[in-house]
Amino acid sequence: MGTVFGGMAMSLDGYIRSGNGDLSWLNDAMAKDEDYGFEATERRTGAYVMGAHTYREVARMGGGGGSAIPTYVVTHDLTMATGQNTQLFSGDLTELVARIKSSIPGDKDICVFGGGQLLTQFIELGLLDELGLAVVPVILGGGVPFIGRISQWRKLELRECRSYPSGIALLNYGLRQ
Repeated sequence: MGTVFGGMAMSLDGYIRSGNGDLSWLNDAMAKDEDYGFEATERRTGAYVMGAHTYREVARMGGGGGSAIPTYVVTHDLTMATGQNTQLFSGDLTELVARIKSSIPGDKDICVFGGGQLLTQFIELGLLDELGLAVVPVILGGGVPFIGRISQWRKLELRECRSYPSGIALLNYGLRQ
């Protein structure tokens, strides 16, 4: 497969984090009995790519290493502490994607797991094949945007739309290159 996919949860007004960094709005919205596709994502993923801020947040919540799935953290701080099976990367993202594709099984994909700046770079470089978002029924009024500024608009093709009793809507798009 070798598909590069990414996505995150965002508020209805397009933010992935509130202005003060609070993420409780996300946890408060999720219902324990709703399947948001986390296990399916894990099954299809051969490697994760994430930004340093996201990696630190995941590590703070008890993750960030020890998984059998390799993780690449895009950062300028090559002294950052990481867990097992985690590599720091600073350089050309196109080269990183090529390196990862050649190192994972052919039936596995690359998951870009935040943050917004990293997803924006992948979109700008034409490296992202699929974009998923979970729209959470909350309005934050400001914070960190889901997507940053891009140099030209991109046309998307809706592949899937699922809604849940909690009010969360999952949208999955293909990016037309």
